[in-house]
Amino acid sequence: MQPTDPPDPTRAGQTGSTPFIPPPPSAPPPEAAPAPSLLAAPSRATTRVAVTRRILWVGTAAYPLATIARVSTTVIVPEKAAAVRRFLKFTAIVGLAALGALMIMSLGGSSRSYDSDGNSGPGWVIGVASMLVVFYFLIATLPVLVQPRLHALTVDTAGPPTALLAWQSPEPAHTLQATITQAIENPQIEFQQYVSSVVVDLRHYQFGDSVNIYGGQGHTGVSK
Repeated sequence: MQPTDPPDPTRAGQTGSTPFIPPPPSAPPPEAAPAPSLLAAPSRATTRVAVTRRILWVGTAAYPLATIARVSTTVIVPEKAAAVRRFLKFTAIVGLAALGALMIMSLGGSSRSYDSDGNSGPGWVIGVASMLVVFYFLIATLPVLVQPRLHALTVDTAGPPTALLAWQSPEPAHTLQATITQAIENPQIEFQQYVSSVVVDLRHYQFGDSVNIYGGQGHTGVSK
């Protein structure tokens, strides 16, 4: 009587003298290639502006497109005239103080030597007053006068938050405004781009809507 099972499991299924060839091992599945990024961030300081899954990203701030009430471009202008007026006011105050000090010195008979270095009283007062005026101009007035006019893109939401991006030329603001508007109108549109980051002091600029109020009582003004 012959055994029903072959003595060698590797010879199972073969008949006659044909050798059994085991099947080759299955190859491992190929590794998935990493998805390329939409846009590589430049090395310099930039701000990422993107629309993904109906959310507008401006840097790390997220604005749902459904809550955006207005996308507009505007021009923010440095308050050069106000800076000049403040400088003239400061100069007048310093000049009056110096004039008062000179009058007091003249009445007290202190027109001769005023300190151990041999500087006269009037000369010392005029020198200090001139230094104060020059320092104020360099610190508070000149930085405003050299600020350029900026073309800004503003994104207003249904609540208080507002996103602001500004350039020295109007073309990037208008282009990005059109792109965001298309993303609001077409839910399938997504985009990503980087804009250069420029740090400015908005206290030197006039930004926001001008409001004139007629009538009423107890108005305290509008603070920005």
